[in-house]
Amino acid sequence: MLTPEQKKQILDGLQRGVTDTLIAKTIGVKHMAVFQFRKSLGMTSKQVVNLRYDTWIRLIETGTPVERVAELYKVRASTVLTTLYRKRNFSYTEAKVRARLSLEEAFRAALGLTEKEMKKQQRALWRNLAAGGMAVKSIAMLYNVSVATVRRSLRNKDT
Repeated sequence: MLTPEQKKQILDGLQRGVTDTLIAKTIGVKHMAVFQFRKSLGMTSKQVVNLRYDTWIRLIETGTPVERVAELYKVRASTVLTTLYRKRNFSYTEAKVRARLSLEEAFRAALGLTEKEMKKQQRALWRNLAAGGMAVKSIAMLYNVSVATVRRSLRNKDT
């Protein structure tokens, strides 16, 4: 017999797409107890799998490393990426870019700066780093941009 707390934990796990077996192991009940409770909710294993994929995408897009997602679900990172690509046409590279842009936007908004002001400050910082002897390639690597972007910025006289 499942306690109300166990039922809540099972429901939380199912809504995140966690497998019956992993939920059972985590809360210390038999796998069949979780299975029967899921069935009593009218939830199919296919629905749980779709919730899993949704959760993986949401976690990755909010900046959670794929390795951490894989660790949470007891699978390999390559499994997460391959599965999402095959089942959802999900591009990890694009998701990383969206997550970075979202984070930058939140940071910029918190500082009360416009995007143009942030770029101007970044270019000024790059100039200072270059004037201090840092190589253009090192600046580009540090800021995860191309060397050409840094060179263009350093040549531009409007900042």
